[in-house]
Amino acid sequence: MAVLIPSSPGPGAVNPVYLDWGGVLRSPLGGADQKLNRLGDRFAIDVTMNTMASDDEAAAWVAALIKGKKEGAIFPWPQTIDVDGTGDGAVDGAGQAGTTLNIRGVTTGRKFKAGQMVSVVHGGRRYLHMLMAAGTASSAGKIALSIEPMMRVSYADGAVVEIDTPKIEGFTDGNSQGWSVDVARNVGLQFRITEAE
Repeated sequence: MAVLIPSSPGPGAVNPVYLDWGGVLRSPLGGADQKLNRLGDRFAIDVTMNTMASDDEAAAWVAALIKGKKEGAIFPWPQTIDVDGTGDGAVDGAGQAGTTLNIRGVTTGRKFKAGQMVSVVHGGRRYLHMLMAAGTASSAGKIALSIEPMMRVSYADGAVVEIDTPKIEGFTDGNSQGWSVDVARNVGLQFRITEAE
């Protein structure tokens, strides 16, 4: 079971990454370029932590990151824009595919913004998506969200959609300086989490 990375202290710097498994087909004869999209695009995030306040705090962080290498880690995705903050939603209907995610159970009139992140909890793990367009929830508390990347699995009806605090879930890659309390206390740990599939 994936470990929840500690929330304190907050990161000193983050570098979000979009991993595109498609490619551009270029004609050797000067024809038009074509974009080949493949299922499997996902996110990663590079994190540089602030220095830790104590050896105990540093040791707890090191332990969580090492466990995340074996069991996976969950880390809150830093939203770069203000969001409504009125709670999570749920997937509205099974069998969805592609880049439109229908959700329900949100506050009537809730605003969603292009560039906002959401995560869906399905089958005991999270899948992260970015909204491609702004929108407003209907009077029934429903909305069709335009998302990237496209859904890699078909989410169950009622699966939780984390809106206020989306999270990335995947395996951690460690610090080139080593997983040590000294690094955590005096330099700040550096790690990457990449979505698993």
